[in-house]
Amino acid sequence: MKTLLMLTPLVMVACGVPAVAQPLDPDPDGMSFYFDTEGMTNCLELDDWEPAVGAGPTVMAYLLVTNPDTPFPSIQAWVAYAEIIMNSDTPTWGLTLTPGASTYDGLPPGWYEVGCGGAAAIPITGSATVIAWAELSWLGTEGHAEATFILRGIEGSYFDPDPGYAAAAGYPSSCQSPFGEWGEVAWINGGCQTIGGEDLTWGAMKELY
Repeated sequence: MKTLLMLTPLVMVACGVPAVAQPLDPDPDGMSFYFDTEGMTNCLELDDWEPAVGAGPTVMAYLLVTNPDTPFPSIQAWVAYAEIIMNSDTPTWGLTLTPGASTYDGLPPGWYEVGCGGAAAIPITGSATVIAWAELSWLGTEGHAEATFILRGIEGSYFDPDPGYAAAAGYPSSCQSPFGEWGEVAWINGGCQTIGGEDLTWGAMKELY
């Protein structure tokens, strides 16, 4: 039996990050990790550094729904398996959800079946909407940064085999991968597949902010 999300009202402040540019993935109902809130880069090159405590970089990564194809103004729930593989001495321990969002207790690592209805609904912000994020840090002793972001659906969920979201109860939307199949979707220093445009260096990334 497929798992159905409980769209329970949650009395908290909604969170949405405005986005104005057109994402790299032009197709409707995309979901993927990016290193900006507009869905413009999924591949980041960081310079190596001289190993020393405190010398490592910190990078923000955002899980976005891009070009949502729905008449509703917000996201009430979403489902995905998300994993970040790093070489960091201080690895991330999962995604940060938007304020008021919650996921089921006891789910396997990487499973996100998230309810964010009511006052905690995530406003759809144009062509790219942030539904979760992760702050990645390297202690500095590594001298080199690597990370691979993996995304896919959850077996047995309502959206199986894809990740997906619901903008209202009874209106599920399965999402598509920017690459045509699920698996690796974003990279830091390795394995990059670009959806379009150029790979960004760390220096170029800093110019976006």
